[in-house]
Amino acid sequence: MYDFDTNSSTVGCLDMSGERFAEPFMIDTIERRLRERPRPLAMAGEWTEICDLLGDQPSLPVQGMVFHTGRCGSTLVANAFSSLPQFMVLKESPFLSATAARALAEAEADFGNEQLVRALQRSCLPPTISEQRYQIWKFASWNVLAEPLWSNSFPDTAQVFLWRPCVEVMASEIAAPPLWANGKGRVNHEMFDLGRRLIREAGLTDLPTPQAVSLAAWLTTAAKGVELGEKGALVMPYDRIREDLSSSLGAIARHFGTTLIGAEKEKAAQVRQYYSKDPSRKKPFETETPARALDTGTEQRIRGLVSDLEDQLTKLSK
Repeated sequence: MYDFDTNSSTVGCLDMSGERFAEPFMIDTIERRLRERPRPLAMAGEWTEICDLLGDQPSLPVQGMVFHTGRCGSTLVANAFSSLPQFMVLKESPFLSATAARALAEAEADFGNEQLVRALQRSCLPPTISEQRYQIWKFASWNVLAEPLWSNSFPDTAQVFLWRPCVEVMASEIAAPPLWANGKGRVNHEMFDLGRRLIREAGLTDLPTPQAVSLAAWLTTAAKGVELGEKGALVMPYDRIREDLSSSLGAIARHFGTTLIGAEKEKAAQVRQYYSKDPSRKKPFETETPARALDTGTEQRIRGLVSDLEDQLTKLSK
């Protein structure tokens, strides 16, 4: 199950047998698969029919979920795990984003969203790659706003929240905007209502739109990160990932209830990833340093607004 048209309630399915999902994002793997197989084994159907068809189809357990603020090493972590044979890593699945948007739009109503999420897990059929034993789901940053849906669907699955200081995230997003910044990719900026309210209360209503959207998104996702950390999620800062990727991967794996031996950690730590999908703007993770995007006065005002959340995340970080 790779996408979900919420207007027609139609689910799209594609044969991904043998895929390692090695690309930075799941959509990249899907697009490559479609290029390589002009007539791929694909199907579409009404979501209830697809769910019934899957039934109790056995599959790999969802061992861990990765949430994040964006631009914080989450793609690097996901690709590091996908380099190891025991993991199937779904990276920012379009299907999950569509289901998240549906759940957020419906507020308290369910309309089968949990059934859809569990069906995605079952649709990842027992692998032809025999070593794979676990699924890890790495979400788009804003998907954390629908976290109750993910927790209710898989209440025993461990969660990780990765974060980076707000000003650094904003600098990166202003330099290379994510799709959702322009209202694309299922995102309605009203999803960041908490952040927008905090911005108004702080008197930062004079911010240019790109800065305001990025700040509202960070505030809203970071607040969810604090909430997750207080409930037992592993909270990890960008600095730790950057300074010692091998150790960070080991800690995340332990939180997910599995173990990486030394050779596995070292192999995974060799992975290097890029933030931008645009080849002309790719920079290695280890040298990624966003240019200054905020004037000094604006930066100071923003730091004052986010300091409490950053302090809470720092205290929760391991």
